[in-house]
Formats: sequence, C-alpha cells, structure tokens
Amino acid sequence: MGERAEQWRRSVDPHFGYLTGLGFSEVDLDLERSPWSVWVQYRSASSAVRVSRSNEFIRCEVELIRLVDGRVPAYPIWITDDRIDWTLLDNVVEVRRPELAAEAARHRGLGPAEVEDQLAYWAQVLRDVAGDFLAGDLAAIDETGALVRSRVAEHPQQVQVWLPDDAARRPANGHFQAHRPTCGRNRLRASRTPRR
Repeated sequence: MGERAEQWRRSVDPHFGYLTGLGFSEVDLDLERSPWSVWVQYRSASSAVRVSRSNEFIRCEVELIRLVDGRVPAYPIWITDDRIDWTLLDNVVEVRRPELAAEAARHRGLGPAEVEDQLAYWAQVLRDVAGDFLAGDLAAIDETGALVRSRVAEHPQQVQVWLPDDAARRPANGHFQAHRPTCGRNRLRASRTPRR
C-alpha cells in the first residue's frame, strides 16, 4: 500500500524537496488510492504545499494550504463566506503575476517529459511568486479569495440531480425541498432524462 504515492514522491522530491529545508519538514503521502490523483504534501507548523498528479485535469497541480489547529483542513466543496484555506498556485500567479498566467496554463499533460517539465516549472514559480508563503506569510492564500469568489459569482455553484422522466414528481420535489438546507445558498437543480 502506498507504492503509487512513494513513486510520486520520488518524482516530486528532486524539485520540491528544498521545502524540507525551509521548515516544511513533515512530508505526507496520499494513501487514499484515488483514481483521480496522487499527491505528496510538505507541511510546516502553519501551512502546507501539496503537489498532485491530477488524472482528472491532466496536469500537475500545486496547492497552498493554511493549517487549522495544526492540521490540514478538509478540502472545501463549496465556496462560502468562510475563510479560504486552500488555493491553487495558479490562482496566486493570476493575482500576483497575471502576465505569467497564459504561460502557466500551457504546462499540462501527464507524459513523463510533461510531468518533469511541470514539476520543474511549478517549483520555480513557487519560489518566485509565493516566496513569502514559504517564509510563513499566508497572504498568498488570502489574496486569491476575491478571485475565487468572483469566479463563483460568475458561475454559481449548484447541485444537479438527474431523475428518470417517469419518476413521480411530487415525492421527489418534496424530498429535494426537505434536503435543501444541506446545499446552503447553492442552487439545487433537478432535471429529467429519459430512461434507456
């Protein structure tokens, strides 16, 4: 168990291993065995840097995380008025160095050479654009909050539920209304589809 995560760490360490000398001395490995991604995480007393190989987005991703009570908080499913504790390094680039955003977006793919290129690229961007984060200043996460919230305002979050077109309408609608509080202010949308 964890061999996939160990292999990923062997790929990441040559580029991000420098973090251990900057106080990110705890190294965590993804042991969840998700088909969507595998990650290695470098953790300090107040923050973490997570480097993922994302099968979902066909790229490597770097996330900056603010610890809560000394722990990595749960990844936010919904963006609310609560403080944002996770952000992609891409967002920091877009806020602090927007002229680099197009270049950053070109670093994609999961072939061996593409992964190597991305790891080298993002390790350097982390130093250049978020060096203050590495020194313990978490402003980089806070600065991206407005950007993330503006995206949510432009593309509101919603729960999409698909029902067979012959499903009873009244009980289903009552069920959705009864569970609406679990969705908060996010839109709940039910649609019908023909059975196949």
